[in-house]
Amino acid sequence: MKRLSIVIVAASVLFACSNEKKTDETSAKPEEKKESVAITYPYTATFSSDFSIGDANHAKMVLDLYKMWEDGKVDDFKTLMGDSVSINFPDGNKYKDNKVDSMISFAKQVRSTFSSVKLTFDGWMPIHANDAKEDFVLVWYREYETDMKGKVDSVRGHAYFQIKNNKVRSWSEFSQALTAPPPPMKKK
Repeated sequence: MKRLSIVIVAASVLFACSNEKKTDETSAKPEEKKESVAITYPYTATFSSDFSIGDANHAKMVLDLYKMWEDGKVDDFKTLMGDSVSINFPDGNKYKDNKVDSMISFAKQVRSTFSSVKLTFDGWMPIHANDAKEDFVLVWYREYETDMKGKVDSVRGHAYFQIKNNKVRSWSEFSQALTAPPPPMKKK
């Protein structure tokens, strides 16, 4: 967050400096238009290469889903999920079921193994695949889970959620192990 703030401040200063009115001779010259050059990529995307920023409400929905997970309110998932949901987990396991109720039951079993879950987000982005007419939300996060014995496990994660009819339809998760945060300091 601190790095992001520094980048934003630096960009603002540079932008402000570049927008000052010029009083020298070069400012009187009309600006030359740059011709757009077609970019040739070394690969062809199998799904889409034509994305635009999507609906911010979709990002809010996904973040609400994470908040429900963090708070242990897994039953509330139903309000955000489609009738059927599929999940691809980082370890290669897949969850595929036509009934959202069984996914919620599964999620409750998993969540009950943690005494606490803490999430922080590095960023998120709703996107729309223009040619495929599909909506997604990308998230980058850190998750700290404490099991019932007090052991803390932590991961840096990335996930993409597919949104259909303003409901979460599926998602895929990718993760990397992090060093757990230090235990709280004991007061003397």
